[in-house]
Amino acid sequence: MREISPVISLAGLREALDAGGIVEVECIDAPFRQTNSYRGAWKFYVIAEVDGAEHRLLFVHGRDIKARVIRTATGLISFGIELGVSPIAIPLHAGERAIWRRYAGEPEETRG
Repeated sequence: MREISPVISLAGLREALDAGGIVEVECIDAPFRQTNSYRGAWKFYVIAEVDGAEHRLLFVHGRDIKARVIRTATGLISFGIELGVSPIAIPLHAGERAIWRRYAGEPEETRG
């Protein structure tokens, strides 16, 4: 049995979603209004099956292996759209979590 890393990259996250995995979004700082947008902090875990067992992996970026944290509601929504998630649930209280899954229907063209 191979050793499972407790972290996952963007490429791994996309692969896990393609295979039916889910993303768990955790609010770590409750959002507050700042001018015309909302700021907060959200981090991500990927729940995926590896070698027949379910694992919860922290989504990281870069070689420094730091948790990927998104700090605006707009950024969070954009990331969900980029991943093909629908609906995009947003946890609003510190410690609250939401589950993201890929849209199961036929994808529509997005305007860019």
